[in-house]
Amino acid sequence: MKHSLFFLFAFVICIGCEQQPNTKTNSPINPNGDSELALLMRNMFSESDSLKQLVVTGKSLSGLKRFEDIHTAIATDPTVRGPVFDAFSDAYINAIKQLESSDSASVLKFNNMVTQCMNCHSKFCPGPKKRIKQLYIQE
Repeated sequence: MKHSLFFLFAFVICIGCEQQPNTKTNSPINPNGDSELALLMRNMFSESDSLKQLVVTGKSLSGLKRFEDIHTAIATDPTVRGPVFDAFSDAYINAIKQLESSDSASVLKFNNMVTQCMNCHSKFCPGPKKRIKQLYIQE
């Protein structure tokens, strides 16, 4: 009987300690883990920085990543999700579409895309604003 209780207790402890699925990934930037949305935003920044170089050099733009995953990526703070965030997300995606549909690399349309990022980050998570400002192309 004692052995049965011991094994039952040990089993319960092992099940309780089983690692739960985690939507966060550890990174050097945030050792506590990064949400899907944070990782997506970093990817968006990197892509925008590359895109900036194409716009500056006047190269054609096509097949741009629109990052529609912004609507479904899990945020660090789940209260971020809602109509306001969705409106900012839609504005960003529309800015990408406008940039892609332009006949030539447009500084104005690129800067509008960056402004959409700044607008959202003014309301939610203002920390990256300093870095995002670096994306603007001086006319």
